[in-house]
Amino acid sequence: MTGEFVKNRGYVFSEPDPRMKLLLVLVFTTATFMSPNTFVLIWNYVLILFLYAARRLWKNLWKTGVIFGVLLLCEFAVNLISHEGTRAALGLIVFLLERTAVFFVMGAWMAAKMRVGDFVTAMQNMHLPKGGTITLAVVFRYLPTVKEEFRYIKNTMKLRGIGLNFKNILLHPLKTCEYAIVPLVLRSLTISDQLAASAMTRGLDLDTKRTSYREVRLRAGDILAAVTVVLLVAAGFILNLFYKRG
Repeated sequence: MTGEFVKNRGYVFSEPDPRMKLLLVLVFTTATFMSPNTFVLIWNYVLILFLYAARRLWKNLWKTGVIFGVLLLCEFAVNLISHEGTRAALGLIVFLLERTAVFFVMGAWMAAKMRVGDFVTAMQNMHLPKGGTITLAVVFRYLPTVKEEFRYIKNTMKLRGIGLNFKNILLHPLKTCEYAIVPLVLRSLTISDQLAASAMTRGLDLDTKRTSYREVRLRAGDILAAVTVVLLVAAGFILNLFYKRG
């Protein structure tokens, strides 16, 4: 079973251990939010794109690159505004967006291709509170399901002649919201009940220790890769200090 597990995981960046992924999410969200300037921000952006590329998440890599590029262009455009008050107000908004976007980007990176069962087992091995583990597990399982349901709703709206696009949102805002939000809310309630039943069936609410068919363990490569990435994040701040002194 151990050999099969290692084979399924592939090379270290293909599917890192859930604990190492959680560590990198915390490191990048904290480091990006504390970025003192655009240099450190871009440095972290490049490292995040590297993480996507290392796991071969090419579609998500392209989307993430577009998001980062748009945010940096917005920062550049704001700096060109001559009115000081407007520049300060818009600059604050862009400043916050550039940093909070990483929370969602890294969350998507962690959730991609992740087995929820492996995540629960890893958190259990760390002896974390069961309530927090179950909450995170449900979130990671809930979001992809809602995304799939929303895709079905969009297809249904197209059949009714009300596609979810900028034109219909502008011309028919109430009808567009009705066809999109109401079914999504109703389906979300059903999905939450189904996930709760699934969690109880899998024994997540039991007081006894949960067993797993797949062995989840830290490898030396996981630790080495995580330490390398953390050092690269720290290097961005160190290079920024040398740049200031120069």
